[in-house]
Amino acid sequence: MRSYRVSVCKGPDCKGNGSDAVFRHATEALPRLGLAPRCELYRGGCYGLCHLGPNVVVREKSDRPPDPFSTEDFQLQGTADEAYYWQMTPEKMERMLLEHVAHDRPVRDLLGDPDTPEDFRASPR
Repeated sequence: MRSYRVSVCKGPDCKGNGSDAVFRHATEALPRLGLAPRCELYRGGCYGLCHLGPNVVVREKSDRPPDPFSTEDFQLQGTADEAYYWQMTPEKMERMLLEHVAHDRPVRDLLGDPDTPEDFRASPR
């Protein structure tokens, strides 16, 4: 069974777009859904995709001890186990937890790809 590390951006633009509500909902949903043992929830820094926030990054949890100097909470790493979700809402966050964390299935229609120019568009929520 996989375990995950989920980071919700706490940069000023993401906060202005509702990341506090997304984080609060995830904090309440993880134990309610029985997913707390499989998921560590964090507040990440700015990923540089501010106009697309709230941004959420999901990575598989590793057995290595956390590195306090790692940049993983402040930038996308581009690793195979990394999933980047954009324009998250509390409802989208719960869906991501139910599909990605609970069943190891990234939610394709909620994923963003910062290497794709159209994912840098400013679009309505």
